[in-house]
Amino acid sequence: MAPLFRKVSPVVISDTKVPSGFFCMSSTKFTLVCTAIFIIFFNLTFFKALHKAVAVEDIQTALFFISVTLLVSVLTALTLSLIVLPKIAKPFMAFLFISAASAAYFMGAYGIVIHQTMIQNTIETDTKEALGLFNATLALYIFVLGLIPSLLLLKVNLTFGSFKQEAWNKIKLWGAIFLSVLILIAPFTAEYASFFRNNKNIRQMANPINFIYASISYALDSNKSIDVTPLGEDAKLNAIAAAQTKPILFVLVVGETARADHFSINGYNKPTTPLIAQQDIINYHQVFSCGTETAVSVPCMFSNLTRAKYSDKKAKSQEGLLDILKRSGYSILWRDNNSSCKGTCDRVAYEPMKDLKVPELCNDHECFDNILLHEIDSKVSAMNGNKIIVLHPKGSHGPDYYNRYPDNMEVFKPVCKVNKLQDCTSEEINNAFDNTIHMTDQFLNNTIEWLKTQSNTYNTAMIYLSDHGESLGENNLYLHGMPYLFAPEEQKHVPFFFWFSPGFEQDNGINRQCLSEQADTEYSHDNLFHTTLGLMNVSTSLYKPELDMISKCRQ
Repeated sequence: MAPLFRKVSPVVISDTKVPSGFFCMSSTKFTLVCTAIFIIFFNLTFFKALHKAVAVEDIQTALFFISVTLLVSVLTALTLSLIVLPKIAKPFMAFLFISAASAAYFMGAYGIVIHQTMIQNTIETDTKEALGLFNATLALYIFVLGLIPSLLLLKVNLTFGSFKQEAWNKIKLWGAIFLSVLILIAPFTAEYASFFRNNKNIRQMANPINFIYASISYALDSNKSIDVTPLGEDAKLNAIAAAQTKPILFVLVVGETARADHFSINGYNKPTTPLIAQQDIINYHQVFSCGTETAVSVPCMFSNLTRAKYSDKKAKSQEGLLDILKRSGYSILWRDNNSSCKGTCDRVAYEPMKDLKVPELCNDHECFDNILLHEIDSKVSAMNGNKIIVLHPKGSHGPDYYNRYPDNMEVFKPVCKVNKLQDCTSEEINNAFDNTIHMTDQFLNNTIEWLKTQSNTYNTAMIYLSDHGESLGENNLYLHGMPYLFAPEEQKHVPFFFWFSPGFEQDNGINRQCLSEQADTEYSHDNLFHTTLGLMNVSTSLYKPELDMISKCRQ
């Protein structure tokens, strides 16, 4: 059998002189060599998950395990063959080595999988968030698995024949791949049917075809021109709004990465939320997110699409909650200490706060969430009529939880002081995360106290709702972003509460006792759109009272 590559002395191939010390390869051999490198060195997470899903107990399961391994190999070869073309093959392969090295690290370190919305999250992540993920181990992955193979490509002389020769070579390779797929699947049709039905997330671990497919899907969706359709053009304030004794000042806090089960107001055994526990809030214990990442959850909660019907394309092709509220007459401001509003505030006033230089509220790395209240009085004074302010904090965004709060707010110790969570104990990770919740408690309490100062002038109210939760090492999962179907409850169970001033409660006929009796009713992001329209007394044909959490508790 001929070797896949051979070291040659200076020769002439296709009229091109090959320097000494170079390896000469045809396009087909190059494809197969790169396939072998990816399968052997970049797929540890995939094989661990495969071994867990396919317990090798006898010859049949062992053969099926081998079959899956070979199937992924030939599909990888098929994918790579599409990019092994003159002039672009080596640069593209270098890009794949570096990208696959990064994917291998994140899948192995945090237990995540690579899918379209994860690519969207990566694209939409700002520089500070990206730097928060960088560490020495990631750098080592990129160097060993990314840069070294990329540099070795410089020692490869990749030869191509004529167009007809290359086309024939591709056809032969694809034919062999197609035949291999049939041979591999045919003896195990029942096993494959069960495997793909019960382990859909494992295919999203096959590196690099996982992120190649996800990236192409994201690119195809994001490059389409989208016309935004007006929504709720019949929106107007109803009679209850006209009868208000004061203008409305409503604050909606869109939390970040907060887990409901780590709020002491929800029964957590550490005092993470002592301040809001003393406020007259109406807290709900069973609320679940639309997605497991900000790029999905935030647009979803501001749309009239339920989670079952939500898609990024649908949400971007129509107006959302803030557009309808603005159309009905509300003055709206979005203040952001996070990466962005993910398109939900594109047509209302927007104020980024994360890069301000306020010494008492910021450090050299970032601003803490109380920056969202900085000079807020003047902002409110400049707004007209009924007013809505959306606050988007950094909250508990990880893995560098220790950066989300100042040193004097580190009440739970010891804490994980690195972003490589797998190097920390469970106690250290949980303490660091709990400190972020304690910081959120202070921020939310400050927001409520500020609203109280405005209650002589306005009927004030507030909703707090997190976008998604977080895994803190349970079942070797960290962070968030798992496909919703497979995501653990820790990534979906989120905190939610109301706060109303006495004037708001009275003018809007809200029965507090009735609401408190629903504290254990299960709700979700699906309810925010209609609950907010109801609270703000907006009349529109889009409003569904059955999804309004308050509709049954108003006089």
